[in-house]
This record gives sequence, structure tokens and C-alpha cells, in this order.
Amino acid sequence: MDWTSLRRSHALSVPERLSVDLERLILEGTLKPGDRLPPERELGEMLGVSRVSIREALHELESRGFIDRKPGRGTIVVSPAQRGGSAGTALSALVDAADPGSVELSRIMEVRAVVEPPIAALATARVTERDLAQLRALVEEMETEEDLERYAELDRAFHQAISQYTHNPLLAQLTELIGDQLAVSRRIALQSQERRRSSSAAHRRIYEAIASRDAEAAETEARAHVDSILIEALRAKERARTDHPAPPATGPDREETA
Repeated sequence: MDWTSLRRSHALSVPERLSVDLERLILEGTLKPGDRLPPERELGEMLGVSRVSIREALHELESRGFIDRKPGRGTIVVSPAQRGGSAGTALSALVDAADPGSVELSRIMEVRAVVEPPIAALATARVTERDLAQLRALVEEMETEEDLERYAELDRAFHQAISQYTHNPLLAQLTELIGDQLAVSRRIALQSQERRRSSSAAHRRIYEAIASRDAEAAETEARAHVDSILIEALRAKERARTDHPAPPATGPDREETA
């Protein structure tokens, strides 16, 4: 990958900026569990920063559970299941057993409605200024992004970041499971420009509520966002059914009519 793409200005300190940018690559899935980061000296040269800044940024990511560092082996990206420890292993089994796309959308959204609003509320009490910078950057990029695939990545990263900022790795893992199930439907639900604008506006309201440390507003906005997605997805499903009706039954299984 092109590591030099991370060389940009930011209001945070250099180590904070680096940790935010590297974290984004993990949240979006550009850096996947098991991927190895370049050595500190090499990464510093590619990004144009000191090795000290790289070391501080990696220490921050390690403390947050995003990477694992061992002498002689290097720096490896870890999965949410690994962040959850022994309790995360049980959720990992659920993740492995779930077949992405096999669960009805209405059931997935039901889970989101139960899980995501309280997560947003919890995050308001635990986010740091560094975390808010990450959420703001994601929101701002979504507001200008035109590519459908890229928007879907940012959408997923935004919701994953909020759960990450509860600093409870089990909640982060649960959100990742939901994201896996939603990977296809996210692209379907966000096909129109109008839908993307509406979703971006909802993300902005959720971010502002979290930034204001308003737990009630964050929970309310997150719930409204999930509800609006479900309504739009059901409408899209109905339109598809109307445009492409199922062929009439034939043969012995055909229903009898009077």
C-alpha cells in the first residue's frame, strides 16, 4: 500500500495524527488482522516523521488493542476477537458461524436498534479529543465522497469507531459482526445520492452529539439513523419485488384456485 498517503496536516500532535490515521486503515479494513506493519525506521522514512513519533503512535495503537508488537517478529494488526480476550473467543465463534448475507435484513437492523444507540451514548462519556478527531475526519470525508464502495467503507468505519471508543473490545467485536452481515445491504441501501446525503447528515448529527458529550442526544440520533436505514432498505426490497416479480408457480406445487 502507499504509506505516503498518510502524510497530511492535522490539528493533533504528530504521534496522535499517526495513530489516528493508522487506526483508520484498520477500521476501514485496509489493514487486516495478521497484516504486518513496516519496521519503525522504514515507516518513519516513508511518512517523513521521526522514529520517536512512530514509536509513540504504535504504543497508542497497542494500548488500544489494534496491534501486537513483539521483538524479532514486528508489529501485527490484531482482530477484535483478540482484543476481547477469552470472552472474545465466544463471540469469535459466533462471527465464524454467521454466514454474511444469510440473515434477514430486518433481523440485522433489529440487532442494530438494540445495540448501536446505547453504544453511542456510552461513547460520549469515554471519547477523547483524539477519538473525536477521527470521527470528525470520517464524517467530513463521507460528506464529499461520491464513490459507492468507498462510502460503504467509511460508513462501516464510522460505526466501528464509535463502538471502539467505548473502550470495550466486546462491543467493538459485536459491531464488527453486524458490519459483516451488513456488507452487502449497505451498498444496496446507499445506491442513491439522496440516500448518501441523508446518511451523511445523520452521521454528522451523531458525531456532534458525541462531541457535545450529550449521551441522550447521541442515543436518539443513532436510533433515528437505524430506523431510517431499515425503512429505506424495506422500500428498496419492495421496489425490487415489484420490478421483478417472482414467476407464477407451475406443476404439482402450484396453488389451486377456484
